[in-house]
Amino acid sequence: MAIENVIMMDVVGKIKYVDKFAKDIFLFNDIQIVDAMQEIDSGRFILPIREENMGELLGFAQLVSGETMMDEKNFVKTVNKLNELYKGSLNLDMFSLAKSENDLGKALGKAKEFENNLVVEYGELRDVKAQIEALEKSKVAYSYLDELDAQMSELDSLENFSYSLGSVTKDNAMRLKSIYNSVTSIVFHVGNQEDNEEVFMIVSPKDLEIESQRILKALNFKPIEGFNAKYTESPKEILEAIDAEIKELQTKNADLFKKLNIHLEENRLDATDSFNTLSLYANLSIIKKYMAFSDENFYFSGWISKRDKQRMEAIAAKYPEMIIMFSDSNKGSGKPPTKLKNNWLFRPFEILVKMYGVPSFNELDPTPFLSITYMFCFGFMFGDVGQGIVLALAGLILGKRGVELGKVLFRLGLCSTFFGFMYGSIFGFEEVLHPLWLRPFDEINTILLAAVLIGIGMLFMAYIYSIINKLKKHEIKEGVFGKNGICGLALYASILGIFGLNFGDFSYAEVLSPLLIVLAILLVFLVLVREPLANFLLKKKPLYEETASEYYVESGFELFEMLLGMLSNTLSFIRIGAFALTHVGLFMAFQTLAIMVQNGVISVGILIFANIFIIALEGLIVSIQALRLQFYELFSKYYSGDGVEFKSVDLEINLN
Repeated sequence: MAIENVIMMDVVGKIKYVDKFAKDIFLFNDIQIVDAMQEIDSGRFILPIREENMGELLGFAQLVSGETMMDEKNFVKTVNKLNELYKGSLNLDMFSLAKSENDLGKALGKAKEFENNLVVEYGELRDVKAQIEALEKSKVAYSYLDELDAQMSELDSLENFSYSLGSVTKDNAMRLKSIYNSVTSIVFHVGNQEDNEEVFMIVSPKDLEIESQRILKALNFKPIEGFNAKYTESPKEILEAIDAEIKELQTKNADLFKKLNIHLEENRLDATDSFNTLSLYANLSIIKKYMAFSDENFYFSGWISKRDKQRMEAIAAKYPEMIIMFSDSNKGSGKPPTKLKNNWLFRPFEILVKMYGVPSFNELDPTPFLSITYMFCFGFMFGDVGQGIVLALAGLILGKRGVELGKVLFRLGLCSTFFGFMYGSIFGFEEVLHPLWLRPFDEINTILLAAVLIGIGMLFMAYIYSIINKLKKHEIKEGVFGKNGICGLALYASILGIFGLNFGDFSYAEVLSPLLIVLAILLVFLVLVREPLANFLLKKKPLYEETASEYYVESGFELFEMLLGMLSNTLSFIRIGAFALTHVGLFMAFQTLAIMVQNGVISVGILIFANIFIIALEGLIVSIQALRLQFYELFSKYYSGDGVEFKSVDLEINLN
């Protein structure tokens, strides 16, 4: 439950081994590739100056980026074509890739032969599909004239008149109707289109056809396509003939598809082999884009977990004359990526942490703390056995379907169920179960006080996280004397002690209270002078980064904001108790309504609707409020979230 320690790995190998080494990297996967050319140019890729390394060192003078040499597009094109033929059912088999030699030439030959064999069948299918689409278009066109009792040949052979069929928008249809008297044509309304446009048939004298077309153009008249001179019968007869043609072509289309599917299944094994090999080489080309090349050597860089160092050394040992070097993340190898390592319980909550930002490599991973407190707060606010089980089942189903937030929902549902037993509530009813703790509406003060105490505990943990993070970064000013450092924590504890002693019945309160007030004043002073004090202790000069007056004005405002924030942060957690009460009160309102209607069926319907409404709407609101407490009251104290996420090879490469 921490951030893994990552190290930079730099590799120099002979070009003849580059494909095999790239394949090992692809199969190893758990490595973030870095552009080797940038590493070399920045001076971070440093080879030891030894006699046996002279060839590799001289190669630095003639390096070429892999970006300019590699092209995976042809592989990707063939891979996508195979995947399209098999409707996405071909999957990359990592086990077979690891075992086989993956002959690229053989795979390309098979894929080409396979493609050539399908050209004829696919050509026929495309022709049939095009014919069906043309007939469907003709069917729509002639359907507008299905009530016309005349032969199309008669309309097409008119000597003095011409006709056209088209559509206009509703607004333009109104304009057309308003100028009927001035239009030099006969206008017939023959139907409507699905996009709410109206269809008209326009019959014009040929002598006035140009004038009519001018008016229609101004109305954005769109001609209906699909009429064909080969059809000379009446529209009804034409429609019958078109239906017969479509039916015949659909039968032919089904037969062709059947033959194609048989062909595809007969060649599935060869297609799978080609798909695997070509996918591998496409990925290898992408990996090699990040490398740098000289005449004899390739240069590779990437981040790996420190625990994988021996595994990578074992891979490098397979290749003669390969040089592999490692450097720690804190020794000038650029900003290391953050690789989170959490157990099965906390891992789904990483998505919530990343919504705020990725943890920096040198700070504590907030995922475990967020996971526990988020689940606890949600359960406290949304405690119900039945509704919690519904949420858990919904989360389980979504999680199985690959929705990451579904796994979070599953855990929240379990916590809601747990607090449901604590409150004795099942689907809103509090008469069925005996509470293991209390019923919220019977102990309102206890619920609200418990919420504030929970918040205080969470804030104390946030202060501790902040102190550890800042001290890890050697930030003495903020880690020791800052508002979220040791002095800030002690000041918060002192203020709580003063309030507790004055509002409670404690022995020696009269003695302890003045001492705490003096301590609080001293701590306020230390926070106020934190910058000059820290610089003095660290023997840094000048004591102030700006003028003293500017510093104290700014620090004074920050101090006021800190004291106000301590109060508001603490009271903000009262919402946990308030929502626990709201959850009960909302169902009570629906329950009262169900009793008032005095109808069994309607009452049951109201109660079912109440549970659906509460699960959907209130569940969403409560989850947002619990997340708000994390982001605004806690993360703002201890979490920066300015890290860079570790991206393994399978996230870096993309065949689409």
